[in-house]
Amino acid sequence: MLRIAQSLLPRGASSSGGYKSVAASFVRGVFTPAAAPRRPVLGAGGGSGMGGGIGGGVRRTATGGSGDAGKPNKNLWTRYLDMLESQPMLTRCVTCALLNGLGDIFSQLVVEQQQLNAKRCATFTALGLLFVGPILTTWYGFLGGAVTAPGATGVVISLVLDQLLFAPVFIGAFMAVLTTIEGKPANIVPKLKQDLPEAVKVNWMLWVPAQAINFWFVPPNLRVLAVNVVALAWNVYMSFQSHKEVLPVPEAVPAASGKRK
Repeated sequence: MLRIAQSLLPRGASSSGGYKSVAASFVRGVFTPAAAPRRPVLGAGGGSGMGGGIGGGVRRTATGGSGDAGKPNKNLWTRYLDMLESQPMLTRCVTCALLNGLGDIFSQLVVEQQQLNAKRCATFTALGLLFVGPILTTWYGFLGGAVTAPGATGVVISLVLDQLLFAPVFIGAFMAVLTTIEGKPANIVPKLKQDLPEAVKVNWMLWVPAQAINFWFVPPNLRVLAVNVVALAWNVYMSFQSHKEVLPVPEAVPAASGKRK
């Protein structure tokens, strides 16, 4: 490096001052970083790759600065979609839990017009988290992969499997689990005989048109969310129906015996 500096010195320059000047210039040239180039603005365009996108897309600006300047400005809906992609099971289960809880609160305060039973609400919410959410997520994941027929044929097949095969079994299992958790396992059979047929009929009245729209228009990864939006009304009904008292079965009146005089 000393020889390089000497060769760069003009003739007649003092050795001490010239060496220092050249060395300083050399060090500045080597160790001073060049200005970072400006990065372009990236647009998500027509979608985010999740079956239909997010409308006009989310714009992300990279400025190269520190702190929050380079972070994307995401709204709540976009964050929810990101969570559906990164943690689908947990996100859907928490969504089911929240909607179960809201449905039960509405049922207690508005439909039944009673004081809020916190224990009942907590039980109904826990069922959404630990029972409804995992089962619905697994079922609609299976259904989305199993039914590959396009158009109206696929919608009809999905509706038949969902409403004739899955729904009656799921509603019955939900009532049985809830009755057991509430400490009344002996009431499971009478409860199902009394309330399951009516619940299945109401289910078909609400869910057949709702699921037709769901299977026809909604991407597979958003079907649980679409189900839960309608389920807010359904949960109000299910909370009311599931907590109806089991009526005692009237005893059969023995037939009169003897000959008529």
